[in-house]
Amino acid sequence: MDNQLLDIFAEYATDEALENNGTIFPLARGASLLIARAGNRRYSRGISAAVDLKRVELEAGPNATEAALDAAAVVSDEIFVEVMADTILLGWNKLAFKGKELEYSPENARMMLRIKDFRKLVAGLSERVEAFKVKAEVEAGKT
Repeated sequence: MDNQLLDIFAEYATDEALENNGTIFPLARGASLLIARAGNRRYSRGISAAVDLKRVELEAGPNATEAALDAAAVVSDEIFVEVMADTILLGWNKLAFKGKELEYSPENARMMLRIKDFRKLVAGLSERVEAFKVKAEVEAGKT
């Protein structure tokens, strides 16, 4: 293949299984997270269903008070926590919470994702396209 050409497959193709089932992201002290890609099909369906279910609570309107806007923001955050726990943060190893090792479960994922900066970490990792790219075929020259 000509090295002067931009191979779209090599640059942009992603592995749908990794996107949906997750890939492992190593953290400090031997810990790791199993994270699916943001925007995967289950995530999209989950967000859509949750927004439909909570539509009234999310609608603040153009003349909303600060309290109404804050309430809508709380509902929005909770939707992201719920959907991320079910579709993005799929597992972990060697994590602790308040000094005690915490086994993965969807309920524990919800608790952890309520911590804003941890949620931002998980969301950021789920956006890393490189982690979900098709690697084996490109490396083997099977493009």
